[in-house]
Amino acid sequence: MSDKDLDQICKNLSHISTSDWIAVKFEKQISANNIAHIRFCEAVYRAQNKHISLSPLNVCCDGARRCFGWLKNNDVKLAQRLSEKTGINQDVARGLIRSVPVLNEKFSGISLGRDIDGDVYISYASSESAMKLIRSWQKITGCNLDTKISGIMSVCGNVAVKSYIDQKISISFGCPDSREYGGIEKEQLVIGLPHKVALRICVINS
Repeated sequence: MSDKDLDQICKNLSHISTSDWIAVKFEKQISANNIAHIRFCEAVYRAQNKHISLSPLNVCCDGARRCFGWLKNNDVKLAQRLSEKTGINQDVARGLIRSVPVLNEKFSGISLGRDIDGDVYISYASSESAMKLIRSWQKITGCNLDTKISGIMSVCGNVAVKSYIDQKISISFGCPDSREYGGIEKEQLVIGLPHKVALRICVINS
């Protein structure tokens, strides 16, 4: 795949997996935007129809802001909220939150869209789509996919950031907030691919 085709990765992935894909680009610099406060998972859903730019100021979910490195030293409060919502012991909740990946690099914003060259590609997909991608992963690596699945910060931390850091496929079944606000249908799960893996899947299926 040539450089001029990089903005077609979402289209190619959709053809391979029969699910819609959004490219996520972590930006060192990003222009100002006028989008209202929004959750990252909701931005992924809305980006199916238009390009979206996010900054720390308009991401309203503290979990997402934590995962992108924009909110520090707030794990205790996040654990309290998680405990209140789920009934999980606060110490357990704090441990689960600490296990969610956080970007170490400093980024000023995030771009999302169908026609950009992303660092990560995200789909709200069916189980059949996931199967097709995992078989491609096995073809590329010769290995089964070894992953951990969490129901906390599921789109932001355990898919977008996790795929970027680990450089492999990540899978989540969503969390209550992402299913309420992020447009994830009942039968869908969340899949993330880092750029290099997405590119190789497109190449082997071309």
